Amino acid sequence: MSSSRHRILVEPGGFEVWAHDGETVMSAASRAGYRWPTVCRGEATCTTCYVLVRDGRRCLDPVGPLEASALPPLLERHPGEEVGTVRLACQAAVRGDITVHKRGVRLAGVLSEAR
Repeated sequence: MSSSRHRILVEPGGFEVWAHDGETVMSAASRAGYRWPTVCRGEATCTTCYVLVRDGRRCLDPVGPLEASALPPLLERHPGEEVGTVRLACQAAVRGDITVHKRGVRLAGVLSEAR
């Protein structure tokens, strides 16, 4: 028996990371060596980590109360999007393959190595 792993495609960067069943998008990316934009480091208060879900929104756990309280300002900034397509990467637990849009995700240490 093997544990379930799910592919997360991150656009526009075009890279993929693999999440364990129930792992958050941000946690999976961090474990894979990527730096995900955040200020609060997963506390669902800064909303910097938000993503636009482009495919597979049903493959994420439902929005919980903490995330729901943080989403209204993001929805205002993205007319035409709705709860479910705008998610916090620190809260969105993966249950299947998804595609998200998030600028600013990069391999950890890439900028700090340049001198």
